[in-house]
Amino acid sequence: MTQRRADALLVLISVIWGTTFAVVHESVATFPALALIALRFGCAALVFVPVLVRERAALRRPVLGIGTLLGVLLFVGFATQTFGLRYTTPSRAGFITGLNVVLVPLLGLLFGQRPAQRALVGVALAVVGLGILSWGCRLPGIQCVEAVATTPYSQLGDVLVLVCAFAFAMHIVAVGRWATQLPVVAVNAVQLIVVMLLAGLTTLAVDWPVSFPTPGVWAAALYLGLVATALVFALQLNLQRYTSATHTALIFALEPVFAALFSWAWTGEALTAQVLLGGSLMLLGVVAAEVPWPAKLAPRRSGRVVPKTVLDGDA
Repeated sequence: MTQRRADALLVLISVIWGTTFAVVHESVATFPALALIALRFGCAALVFVPVLVRERAALRRPVLGIGTLLGVLLFVGFATQTFGLRYTTPSRAGFITGLNVVLVPLLGLLFGQRPAQRALVGVALAVVGLGILSWGCRLPGIQCVEAVATTPYSQLGDVLVLVCAFAFAMHIVAVGRWATQLPVVAVNAVQLIVVMLLAGLTTLAVDWPVSFPTPGVWAAALYLGLVATALVFALQLNLQRYTSATHTALIFALEPVFAALFSWAWTGEALTAQVLLGGSLMLLGVVAAEVPWPAKLAPRRSGRVVPKTVLDGDA
């Protein structure tokens, strides 16, 4: 496979993920969020059951332990995102979720990794964008939908999706630190099953009894589970062998753009100056954090350019 074809398929993944915000936003208006997650990951997990049966020898203690940890992080991420979409709009949720890319270098501090200067600049831009996205109506000259942007419920939704971004960033860090040497398909199957079980158990504890899903909810769950989870994860695992992690992250930065476009087309959300300006700054923060800077812009010590390994937090 050529890199151009791999890039095209990665863009397709971003498009698919961009559609999920509007789909979830519409679905949780009539169906419990946790139950929707259980249905989504139940559909995805069923795809991997034959894989687990065929590769049951791979289910050693490290795979089960790391897979469970990753599943817990994914559950926290999807639960807070899904609940957040009850209160905030799909485009806002898409831009805030995209912050996970710039949060990864900061979380590396927990393991003694020094963030690159460009990562700090990216975080600063993203924080300004987040402020405009959530509280832009209070700034002069910023056009926004007052009823959406200033209600406590909308801000609660933004906070929940921000927690989601942290959970997804922690998931990325955990994968890079503990899962890269393990059988990828087995770890992926375990984490999907863990999310399904956690969502199902919390549904029984919080939302039971749950009404039988309508055909629309079933259609959403099948699309989210089979296409936006099982298919996309399988594609991503294979495609990242043909391109760099930085290149992949930059392509995935398109996800909030597609989320905003689909929200405008499907739900009629107004893309006001508040959303466009705040979202653009957050997207710029992601790009600034991922694109290597020219050597002449790198910080200097004693007249020497700091080595790239130090800038990237690898030293």
